[in-house]
Amino acid sequence: MVERLSDQIRESRKVLRNPYAFLDGEGNFDALVSGTDFDSSAHLRDLGNPYASLTPDNGFTEPQTRRRLGRVFSSALFPKGLLGGKQKGDGFSKSEIQKIVRRFQIEVWKKRTTIFPREDEITPHDVVDPQLGLKLLGYQVELKESLGQYSRGRELFEVAGTIDESKKHVVISRRFSPDIRNFTTAHELGHAVLHQETGLHRDRAQDGGAHQSPRDETEAEADMFAAYFLMPEKLVTEAFKEMFLTSRFVINELTAHSLGYGDVMALEKKCRALRDLTSLLASAQQYNGCFFDSLAKQFGVSAAAMAIRIEELNLASR
Repeated sequence: MVERLSDQIRESRKVLRNPYAFLDGEGNFDALVSGTDFDSSAHLRDLGNPYASLTPDNGFTEPQTRRRLGRVFSSALFPKGLLGGKQKGDGFSKSEIQKIVRRFQIEVWKKRTTIFPREDEITPHDVVDPQLGLKLLGYQVELKESLGQYSRGRELFEVAGTIDESKKHVVISRRFSPDIRNFTTAHELGHAVLHQETGLHRDRAQDGGAHQSPRDETEAEADMFAAYFLMPEKLVTEAFKEMFLTSRFVINELTAHSLGYGDVMALEKKCRALRDLTSLLASAQQYNGCFFDSLAKQFGVSAAAMAIRIEELNLASR
């Protein structure tokens, strides 16, 4: 029996461990799906590549039958005004990138009836997906065991992803963890939307956390795009409040006990700096006697990336 296109896209979303993002009819973020609904075993499908499947031990099996996705992605998504009057490669501020991500996700939502056969089956959870975004821009997304190493100046690094704008082709390496693959895919989507690349562009592994070496402007913009795309403000805020029962976490006797610490001094010793606290909250899997997937896992990002996002949204203080 032919698998429905809606099921294919849903599986693709699960593989990328996408944020549990919902948009309402006007394109606004609205609801939240519980992290417990996420099937962590789905990452074995690795980016939903229709040309390869994986065994439970991560070995390749025979290629799957090619799926008829061409008709869905035949027209490129790049509406007038997406870049706010700028041109690709002009350079963008944080606020401009946030607005571009917002417009882009709304445009993907508007195309939901083209992607899915039955409108009553569609949820924004099914369409907010960096791989889907790339395909709607006309890119082919492929997964490979390794993309080798690349020398840039005196640095030699393992390539995590590549993008070739002229060929509309993105390749992601399987050598990295699911959260890095997810962030890399969103990073390449950022390049596709924001930049005018020439030739093959190679990217090192990034997880959205703090960087030890400075990033050039183009790479920093793609990182910002990926972070805003994968961790939408309203959605993260709602998830945080649902899990920690507050819109802004502060250390006191009640919160220390709820996190499993005997007293407030023990938690304060653990969290001497704000980043210590936000990292703890990003990876926490229980609070006030309730167990859940961590914020990082729910949104398919690293704990380091989620910790930074919690700080940006002023959800915790120290």
